[in-house]
Amino acid sequence: MKKYELVSQEDEWGCGAACVASLLGISYRKARQLVEREKKLSVNDEPFGLELHHIAIALQKEGVKVIADWDPAIIPTGSIVCIGGKSRYKYEHYLLKTQDGWMDPWYDLDETNMVAKYREDYPKGAHFLVALIPM
Repeated sequence: MKKYELVSQEDEWGCGAACVASLLGISYRKARQLVEREKKLSVNDEPFGLELHHIAIALQKEGVKVIADWDPAIIPTGSIVCIGGKSRYKYEHYLLKTQDGWMDPWYDLDETNMVAKYREDYPKGAHFLVALIPM
């Protein structure tokens, strides 16, 4: 697998793991193992999903140093962004900035078939919360 390829999340709360997989060019399952090692629980266990530090530490251990930025002037390729707001997603959701657009690991929210796609912008009603920007 190559960096920045589409990676569909395989778990309801696996968007952060899918972004890590795409950024590192590894499988979703391998990325899920990396982030769950930091969370010390499944991505599906309460508290659901991943916090920024779970993703940042997992990436750092794989040689990718990131910093959290709540007001970046530019969001470069390779940044994992957390979005929120009144979008179709009930809670926060992670996207990965790629040269092809925003890699959304659960584009259509179809629970029977989680499909990743690139999008030009955040989903309607969503807004930027924080970015993990590679150094």
